[in-house]
Order: sequence, then C-alpha cells, then structure tokens
Amino acid sequence: MLGFFPAPYPDEILYSILARYHIRSGNTSPKITLRELFNSQDVIATVDLPSNLKSLIENLQFISNYQVEDLIYKYTLYPFYSVFLPPKRASQVMESMKADFGGDIHTRTGIMASSLKMQRYLRFCPKCLEEDLQKYGESYWHRLHQTPGVLVCPVHGVTLQDSTIPMQGFNRHEYYAASLENCPVVAIQQTYSQETLKKLRLLAQDISWLITNNLFSRELEWFQRKYIALLIEKDFATATGRVNQKRLLDNFLFFYGVEVLEAVNSMVNYENEQNWLFSIVRKHRKSFHPIRHLLVIRFLTNSIEEFFNTDYQYKPFGEGSWLCLNAAVDHYLKPVITNLVVTHCLDNKKPLGTFSCSCGMVYCRTGPDETDEDKQRIGKVKTYGKFWEQKLKELVEIQKLGLRETARQLKVDSRTVKRYTAILKLKTFWKSSEKNQLVDSQEVLDSNLNLASDDKIKYREVWNALQQQYPEASKTTLRGLAKGTYIWLYRNDKEWLNKNSPSLKVPLPCVGKVDWAERDKQVLEKVKTAVRTLLSAEKPARITICRIGKSISLLALLEKHLAEMPLTKVYLESVTETVEDFQIRRIKWAIRRLNDCGEEIQHWKVVRLAALRENCSERVQAALESELYKQPNEINNTF
Repeated sequence: MLGFFPAPYPDEILYSILARYHIRSGNTSPKITLRELFNSQDVIATVDLPSNLKSLIENLQFISNYQVEDLIYKYTLYPFYSVFLPPKRASQVMESMKADFGGDIHTRTGIMASSLKMQRYLRFCPKCLEEDLQKYGESYWHRLHQTPGVLVCPVHGVTLQDSTIPMQGFNRHEYYAASLENCPVVAIQQTYSQETLKKLRLLAQDISWLITNNLFSRELEWFQRKYIALLIEKDFATATGRVNQKRLLDNFLFFYGVEVLEAVNSMVNYENEQNWLFSIVRKHRKSFHPIRHLLVIRFLTNSIEEFFNTDYQYKPFGEGSWLCLNAAVDHYLKPVITNLVVTHCLDNKKPLGTFSCSCGMVYCRTGPDETDEDKQRIGKVKTYGKFWEQKLKELVEIQKLGLRETARQLKVDSRTVKRYTAILKLKTFWKSSEKNQLVDSQEVLDSNLNLASDDKIKYREVWNALQQQYPEASKTTLRGLAKGTYIWLYRNDKEWLNKNSPSLKVPLPCVGKVDWAERDKQVLEKVKTAVRTLLSAEKPARITICRIGKSISLLALLEKHLAEMPLTKVYLESVTETVEDFQIRRIKWAIRRLNDCGEEIQHWKVVRLAALRENCSERVQAALESELYKQPNEINNTF
C-alpha cells in the first residue's frame, strides 16, 4: 500500500504523475518504485496506454478515491483512440490496460499497423513549461502534448518541441519526470507557415475536446453513415451516396494544403488506389487512425463538437411537415403532410420525394429543396384524391365555370381539367375555342388519348438529343446516361428505339504489325515503375504479374504476350515473389515498423504484425530467427 501519491496537475498524463512519485519517494532504483506502485518490477513504463492499472488502484485505495476507469479516461490516451474503435475492441483495450498483461494494447488500437509514425520523444510547449514552473514550482508532462497529431500548443499557438526523453525510454522500467535538463528550449526558426499553424492549432483544439469529454465508442458504420450524409449535403456525393472522388480530393487538398497533411502523415494523392481518404468514406471494413477521422470531420463540419452532437441525416426536402399543394382543400399550402417517401431518380440520380396527404393527393418532385419556391413545386401528381375530384365536379357541373377559370381555381393545367372531366364523365358547359358550341365529354376523352403521343414525342426528342450530344457513344452507353428515357421507349416505343439507336460497332481486325522490340522497352519501363510503387507502399503487397498488370492496365498483354517481350519477362521473373518470399519481406517490414514505433522487438509481435501463420515453412521460420538474431535487443517469445 502507498503512503502518499502526488495530486495530478491539469492535463497531466499518468506517466508524469508516476515519475513525480518516483522522485518524491526517494527510491534509488526504478524497480523499487514499480514494486510499490504495481507489486511487480517487470512493468513497462508506457507513456500513452499503460497496463497494470488495477494493481495501482488497489495500492491507492486507502489514500484516494480513484477508480481505475478514472485513471484511464483522465490520465491516459485511451479516450483519443477508443472513440473510433468498435465498442467490443475498445472494451478489450480497457481490460488489457487494467490487467497485468498489456502486450496486445497497441495492436488492438491499430497503432502497430498504422502508417502514421509514432513520435520518438516526449514533447513540451516552452511557454507551458515556463508557466508550470512559475505556478507549481515544477514542470510536468502534459497529456495533450503527447497525443499524436498535436504539433502546436492549442493554448499558446507555438510549435511543440522534443525533449531528450524517448517515448520508449532508456530504461524501459523507469519513469522520467519533466525538467529543464531534459526539456531544453531551443530557439528555432518558424517551422510552419502562419496558415498551417492556424490549422494545426484547430486540430489540437479538436483533440483536446475529444480527450476531455469521455465519449463512448461507436461502430464503424456510424461514422461512415455520417460522412456520407455530409458529403451528399455538400455535393461531394450523389443522393445515392456515390462519392465524386476527384472533387472530394481536390477540395480536401485545397482546404488543408500539402504542408498540413504532410505534417500529420496524412497526405493524399490520385495515384494511390488505396487512398485513405477514399477508403474512410466507403463502407468501413477496418479502423482508421483518429487523426484521419479528425481531418475528415473538420473538413466536413465546423467543429468536432458539432459532429458528435448533431444527428446528421441527409434530408433533401428538409424537416417535416410538408406543404399540401391541393388547391381544392382548406389546408392548401399548409404544412400538414407527414408521409414522405424518398427514392432516387433513375435518370439523374437526384432524390425523388413522394408526398402523400390525408386529403388523398399524392405528388412527387425531384430534390433537393433549396428555396421556398422549390417547396411549392410539383413534378408530377400521382393522384389528386376524392376531395379534388369533388371540387372539380362542383366547379364544372354546378357552378358551370369555364375551362380556364376551373383550371385557375384548381391550380392545374387546362389539359388536366379536360382529362379528368372525361375520366369522371362530367357534363361540361365551356365553349370550344374553334366552335361556338358545347363540347361533348366524349370528345374531350378522345382528345386526351393523344397525350400518350405527347410523351412519345418528348422521349424521342430526349433520345435523339442524347445521340447528338454523344455521337460516338454506343446504345449501351446512352442507356446508362438516361435509364428512365430508355426504359420508357423500350416498353412503349420499342420498334422506333431499335431503328433510331446506334448500330452495333464491329471492331476491325488489326492489319498492322506490332514492333514487339519497341513495345517491350515501353512496357518494361511501366513495369519497373509499378514495382517501385509497390515496394514503397505503406503496407507490403505481394509482387505478382497479376498485381503489376492491373496497376498499369496491361494485364491481358502480360498474360498473353509475355513471350514476345523478353526484357520484360526476364525482369518480371527476377522481381515477382513466391508466397515465402513475400512472407520474408513482411518479416523485415514488421521489424522496421516496430523500430519506428519505438517498440521492443519481440518474437510474438513480429509474427502478429507480419501476419504469419503457425504452419509457415521452414525457410520462413529460419528467416524469422535470422532477422531476430540481428536485432541488438534481447528477444523474448513471451511478454
């Protein structure tokens, strides 16, 4: 049991509190401190996501009211990662932090597999350091300053500086307190432009809000659903959720600038098919680093707080209720409609709203509604309802109004009045414009049979105009551009459609000879470029003819005509990998990755990060042992 424990300072990380305890305890050995705190001298002094916290709480029970969850949420980086992890995995991380075994924490959070490199040294703000010394008489490590992505102090707006204390300490079992000796303030030139400093400060403020509000974790689909709704709202995606990737990437780059994205290791480009920005807005099959979520959130909203506290749903027709546009009822132009069904237009992919009123009127229009005039617009009336029909009968047979006046009062076209008087077999009293005599209802019905031909003319004109706009397009291509038009003509005017569509183009056989020597040189350069790209990828990808061919869009050529290109063939034979070759390269990559993250090189960590199976070949096993033997640190098979 502990006799005392330092009171935490504002925004102090647990690592710093334990370092101050070690100094005040007067212990000469770090392992004595570990035994007092954790009842074990084998605990690793971890900065971001420590373990053995349940043992620490048990030793504090008589001098404080701390709960283990308090330590985790308030004094570690757990809330930074947990928000963007599925609830089950976040719970597993927390249990590992409580327990004695914490070897899987960084793997579960995705830190090990992430392309974002961990900082090498603990960081500090020179101005915060000065203020802490004046206010408390000692300095300490701020939790926010050790959080990935925080490069600028959100309080003072100055660039953070590296201390001399590595994240993976000189002695893995010792806690190092912040001091003037290990936090030398260096007068450095301005690292970033003012605009970049401003954006990095906003990012730091978002992270500060995130780690201090104890948000609960959510399923990956929750984020993807919100991203798509915001992308649609900002016109980066269609109403169906199809993302305009080029427009998104252009605006994202313009919003942040290259300097900001490179500073946080999150650059995006067109060449990379596995671009993280494109992946994060698709259906999530994997977790993404919190920094990349925060970049997308700030890009799409005004702040992270707004994102988490606002229920984003794409509503192209706004909030209900909606206006009834039936001029025959008392609630005309009043928001009484509560039944709205949103689908999508086949032709232009825009949202299509179908509004159903209690008066029986059902109408639809394409969205989104952007002005008040849009809310009073009718695209098509599916049914007017019995109240409208009763009003029509009253106006025509009882009040004996003329055609135009009837149409004016019902807010419809004259042809609509004619059509429904014929359908309802009403006796009309208006005069024909050509003959000064009563128009018989049967004549009206006959005249309205020609309305179908009006549709036919309209769709034919659209189809012809489309062919003029895209003279080289095939029938299939035109069908994709105007599905609704094609479907109507196919069902109602098929003979005309077949006669007035582009004929099937039969490709002419190639009669020229191929200069295979020249093509061999051209293809070889493309293949070499593709191999270099694959070898420099963030995560290893096996080098095969299929993968290379797809990346340069020449797979068929490589599969069918490789024999005619001897230079390319020899090069491919020298660089393509067997499964064993690829596994060995993954081993080397995993060791480099662990070194970059400041992690101890352990057998089980390499196996997990390299995704090796238990039944891998003897050659791979030998390569693994050989690579581990080359490492300067002691290798253990268990944590």
